[in-house]
Amino acid sequence: MSNPYTGLVTSALRKSQLLATSSFDSAIQRMALEEGALLQLWKAYRAFLAELSHQLQLGFEPESLQVIVDSLHSQGKASVEVRELQLLVSEPGSWLSEFLRAWHQLLRLPPLAEDKGQGGNLIPAHNVAGPVVVDLSFEVLLKWHAALSELVGRQRANLEEC
Repeated sequence: MSNPYTGLVTSALRKSQLLATSSFDSAIQRMALEEGALLQLWKAYRAFLAELSHQLQLGFEPESLQVIVDSLHSQGKASVEVRELQLLVSEPGSWLSEFLRAWHQLLRLPPLAEDKGQGGNLIPAHNVAGPVVVDLSFEVLLKWHAALSELVGRQRANLEEC
């Protein structure tokens, strides 16, 4: 059966690779390319979740991995591929966990600088209990690209065997 999401995954992976290997003239251009590459990796990940959902015949485009997990659980089904993704997401040091933290970090607005004339805090505060900040770089983006590409290829091969 043909999966309509396969091309979307491949296209977004290729775009992220192109952005992460592009040249730049300034720091702002570098930041824009890194964020663009992260966006394309996110699109590839989301399209791959939709591809999995289609392969598993769930009948919907999932908003997250958890939606797939919940649907499989409610139907009394299991998937080795989904379980692998769950393990990667739950492991704080995994590439997927780090990638998802970077994506959510990108979505948050940076804190506004306080007005120093109105008793603003001179010492920056950091939430030690919060998630570890992920520094974007072309190197880490290419690492995530390689890991996601490998995972997609391997899981596609596993699903074809079934």
